[in-house]
Amino acid sequence: MNSSIDELLDRVDEWKFKLHAKLQKMTPTERRAFWNQVHEDARKMGLHVVEPEKPAKRPAKRVRRTG
Repeated sequence: MNSSIDELLDRVDEWKFKLHAKLQKMTPTERRAFWNQVHEDARKMGLHVVEPEKPAKRPAKRVRRTG
């Protein structure tokens, strides 16, 4: 049983390193397009894909009242 788990983990590590190398060669725009395509493919397969969080807007500066 441990050998099958080790084999799976080895495959995951291989995949992770290949993906990292592929992403390193891409520009930020290409990376964004790549991940958008991955998310679309996952949605087509019926997998739940979490929408990315939008960055919070900067809160307005507080103004001290003088007087």
